[in-house]
Amino acid sequence: MKYSMRKAVASDVEAMDKVMQVISEKSTNLERMASLIEKLRQDPQKYLLAAFDPETGILCGSLLGVVFEDICDNGRPILLIENVAVLEAYQGKGVGRQMFAEIERWGREMDCHYEILVSGLERAGAHKFYHALGFIEAKGFKKYL
Repeated sequence: MKYSMRKAVASDVEAMDKVMQVISEKSTNLERMASLIEKLRQDPQKYLLAAFDPETGILCGSLLGVVFEDICDNGRPILLIENVAVLEAYQGKGVGRQMFAEIERWGREMDCHYEILVSGLERAGAHKFYHALGFIEAKGFKKYL
């Protein structure tokens, strides 16, 4: 099935919250989320992707792509991918692959020369999927501010 993809809008907030609960332990403040969705939508270097089941209209998956500058090598930007989530009922049905194809299309359009994927260590099933997409697991550093 071909899922439809577009930038999320503030009115997607309740459905987006359900999708984010796949990777988060609790619901979020919907008013704050709606504000953040609109802020992301206005930023040309950010793409909060929403995937929809064309038959039901259900928002079934999402991810966030962020383009940031790189001063190394040829100075081309890097694509960071974060908050990848697909509703459990849609996992294994091609939603994730199509979301990555769309965000990578956008990354090439933004002239990114590579992508970095951020994922929690406990998401072993997701990591198998990411490996199948060609991502290589690496250790990194993280510090909360």
